[in-house]
Amino acid sequence: MNKAFITILGLLLLCIIIFAGWLFIQSLLEADPGITAAVIGAIAVMIAGMWSHYSNRRREINSRHFIEKKNAYMHLITLIFDIMKATKEKVEFKEEIMLERLIEFKRELMVWGDQKVIEALHNFENKSATLSNDKESSATLLVVDDLLRAIRKDLGHNDSQLKEGSLVGMLLIAEEREKLISNKTIKDAS
Repeated sequence: MNKAFITILGLLLLCIIIFAGWLFIQSLLEADPGITAAVIGAIAVMIAGMWSHYSNRRREINSRHFIEKKNAYMHLITLIFDIMKATKEKVEFKEEIMLERLIEFKRELMVWGDQKVIEALHNFENKSATLSNDKESSATLLVVDDLLRAIRKDLGHNDSQLKEGSLVGMLLIAEEREKLISNKTIKDAS
């Protein structure tokens, strides 16, 4: 009963608004052209003012979010660089430290991160758990590359001209980078 009453009331209000709009347009068409022009100009100014306010507000919110996103993403990128450095120097990177820093990143990601970055991190965690041997290390690196691409896209970068593996390749020495790209090329050809 209550839903039916609300539906009928909504339809009645919609009919009243449409009828009032029709009356307004009819009175504008019958009015003096100077008055019609002034009313249309006033409506245009009001719409432009509301749009400008909306755009400025949206820009302000995005600029505040950008700073928070950048800080959150820097935690993960720093962690990736630290893990790569420890791997290159053949130093053990303590799992407790890695988990603590990853949890801190996830906490910030939950508030500030884009859904594509969250999906890329989830994909990275799933694939890195299953890809553990050396033969599949290039596949793991390509998943990291996808995560870095998602982060950069969320921050407004256009990486369409970069080859797959280019971002994670920045962490590798030239020989490892060529091996990663050649493995990717061989897999694409098959």
